[in-house]
Amino acid sequence: MNNLAEVYKFPDKRGDEINQHDTGGYVKADIEQGYDRLAQKLTDTLANPPVKLSAREYQIVFAVISKTYRWQKKNDWMTNTQISSLTGIDSTNIGKIIKGLIAKKVLFRDGKNTGINPVVSDWQEIDISQKQLKTSQKRLAESIPKTSQKRLANSSKPTKKLVENDCHIRKETNTKDNIKKINKKSLLESLDFSTWPAMPSNQIFDDWIAMRKSKKASVSQTVINNFGAQFQIACQNGLSVDECLSECITRNWQGFKYSWIANSNQKSSQSFGSQSSFVGDQLAALQQSVAHIPTPHDDEVL
Repeated sequence: MNNLAEVYKFPDKRGDEINQHDTGGYVKADIEQGYDRLAQKLTDTLANPPVKLSAREYQIVFAVISKTYRWQKKNDWMTNTQISSLTGIDSTNIGKIIKGLIAKKVLFRDGKNTGINPVVSDWQEIDISQKQLKTSQKRLAESIPKTSQKRLANSSKPTKKLVENDCHIRKETNTKDNIKKINKKSLLESLDFSTWPAMPSNQIFDDWIAMRKSKKASVSQTVINNFGAQFQIACQNGLSVDECLSECITRNWQGFKYSWIANSNQKSSQSFGSQSSFVGDQLAALQQSVAHIPTPHDDEVL
């Protein structure tokens, strides 16, 4: 009689819990689900490294740790796609970041394999020679259009100069050159007019922009939102966006509130009412005086 062994496969919940990162589920780190055996000196050095590491470089380092030390390996062959799936960094940038970490001697290459350099005392910043520095500066200067270089060279104004700092060239110009021109197309593309009940006519909008420009008043998202809130109130009271902006243009208002128009109309109606009452009183008095003037045949009637 043959003895048959029954194989029971325990459910693996580790993968499901890891994948819950994407769905926003409950995820708890537990050594029962696996742990990495790392030298304390390595983790201490990563906490305060002797070289500057960016956030993406830290991601790459821990991704390499998960592909090597987790499996008791000093180094292993890994593709950019594999590291990208672990870090979320685009695979086209992985090679460049790894190359920088190798230059800093944080990572090392053994053929096609990559690993963490355990000799943390060898970690160092990248040394840039003076020759490399001048070459970078020359390439950056060549990338600037010749017309800009000529304009900067011929400029005698103190506010225009060429600043060279760590291979970066910055051009400082007059304050007037840095002021953004108020352009209708750029405003419509960069700002959200969803709070406005309706968009005004082209002529009204252009006149409003020109008026604000003459008053040196900017047109920001906050301005658009404030106007939109008042336009909503005005439209509920029978006014259109065109009528509201027309009042702003006519009265040279930099801001706008519906109460301004309402108060103005109320004063006008009160003034008109008082005038009408005065005229009415005069007509009544005139009629009363005319009624007592005797006619030529009044004595005959008597």
